[in-house]
Amino acid sequence: MKDVEGQTADYVAEHTAQLPPGTVRLEDRAGTHIVLSPQPTSDPNDPLNWSTARKSMQMFLISMYTLLAFAVICVGTPLWANMKEELGFSYNLLNNSYGVAAGTLGLGCNIFVPFALRYGRRPVYIITTFILVAVSIYSAKIENTADLMIVNALGGLAAAVNETIYQMTVSDLFFVHQRGTMNGIYVLMLLVGGYLSPVASGYINAMQGWRWPFWYCAIFTGILSIVFPFLLEETKYQIPVIHGLPRTSVSPPAGSNFGEKTRVVESTFHQAELAPPHTTEPEINSEACRAVSIDHSIPMKTYWERLAVYTPSFGTRTSLWYHFYQPFVILFTFPAILFAAVQYGFTLAAISILSVVQADVFPSEPYNFSSIGIGNLSLPPLIGGILGTIFGGPLVDYYIVWYTKRNGGIYEPEMRLHLFFLPGVLLPAGLLLFGLTTAQCMPWMITCIGAAFIGFGIGGISDIAITYIQDSYKEILGDALVGVAFLRNAMATILVFTISPMIAGMGLYNMFVFLGVLSLGISATYIPMMIWGKAMRIRCAAKYSEFAKTQYECRPL
Repeated sequence: MKDVEGQTADYVAEHTAQLPPGTVRLEDRAGTHIVLSPQPTSDPNDPLNWSTARKSMQMFLISMYTLLAFAVICVGTPLWANMKEELGFSYNLLNNSYGVAAGTLGLGCNIFVPFALRYGRRPVYIITTFILVAVSIYSAKIENTADLMIVNALGGLAAAVNETIYQMTVSDLFFVHQRGTMNGIYVLMLLVGGYLSPVASGYINAMQGWRWPFWYCAIFTGILSIVFPFLLEETKYQIPVIHGLPRTSVSPPAGSNFGEKTRVVESTFHQAELAPPHTTEPEINSEACRAVSIDHSIPMKTYWERLAVYTPSFGTRTSLWYHFYQPFVILFTFPAILFAAVQYGFTLAAISILSVVQADVFPSEPYNFSSIGIGNLSLPPLIGGILGTIFGGPLVDYYIVWYTKRNGGIYEPEMRLHLFFLPGVLLPAGLLLFGLTTAQCMPWMITCIGAAFIGFGIGGISDIAITYIQDSYKEILGDALVGVAFLRNAMATILVFTISPMIAGMGLYNMFVFLGVLSLGISATYIPMMIWGKAMRIRCAAKYSEFAKTQYECRPL
């Protein structure tokens, strides 16, 4: 058995190196059908083969998780003036507490994601949901500085998981041509949690006091903690050796016993050109091209089997500790991952900067906004963010299918970067418009337009960056996203902690000039990635093969 597992892992790693990672055939030769990538197995238990209703239920649950995770962290910003008055917290202390949450957002991924890779997504979702409940209750009862720092640290640790595990779940459930849209839902939930919860918080504070927004978070996360154990399924899938076959389509290694179905797949992919050597065109059905049909003789897992406490990994070739340090090696090994991390990182920094400046500046002269007014300031970036996620998700997904047809059916991940220009320009433009008009005490309506531009940039850039990583390096996605999340939150933490010193030293006006120019420079790096990204993926293919080989898992005979 071990010999077969080893050969299977060697086979997958060897095939991974035959093409630039992420390059796939997404259209058949006739240009009439999408070729599914990755190819689903014949096993009906494979998450790629789940029904639309079953996938939708999982997406709904994890989307609610993301919304509430960010709500727990962001719901407090409109309450800062009240907390300052009742508990004596300074704005500098409250800024620093927000920075603590941003810092632990980066650490939380490194703590929890290795367990999600080894034991499944489901137990990590459930455990961190219970932590969010505890954090919400604790937040409603804070009395001193220690309480403030502890709740923000724990909230960041628990909420961190959604920044990686959500994308892992999307990759488990959906195909390349669907991922942009699904990641768009994630970014939308992030924005709703980050921007709409402060709106609600302002109104709740006015009616019930500043502690009640946290109690509502406790109620809703509590409901989710009850629902998750009974409805949330495990999406981690280990490729079966008996019934199915790996999601690649070249010949298996000599001596392996994938059986007749593997030989059928070898013949069906002749014209699809998923990889050398040449193979035959897959059967075309009314929806999409797949190598094999679902084998309904394979028994479906029972309800209780689908709700197992954890899913152990079989055939793993590395220790659990590997996943604690490897993300940082991966981050600086693959240019595409580093590029996406920096882009994604600055979007979180922009969210944090916007929230902190609004909470600091607008309660004072000349604006004198109440908690309701400060909460309502989150609506413009939310509206812009929704438009940005539509642009970066469904619109970009539609574009890559159209452009792939023009490219002879071959999809390259860099095609997503063709539309990066619009959000990449609107983010720095929004920072300049928001910051400079705020510094000049101009009418709040003008600052709101800048905030909407910031929201559009955040939505579009985040969606495109996340999906670019998923498409380029699927087999090492978990570790890659841990590194991305760490760098993302490190950037946000540094900027949050330096906002007050920068305002004191440079002034609000000059600080936003600096941030706008920095944002434009970061966005502009998409140009060399669009031009040379494929060449970099080719150069890094051997390294990717080695990383994929150490992470590959299969089910024993």
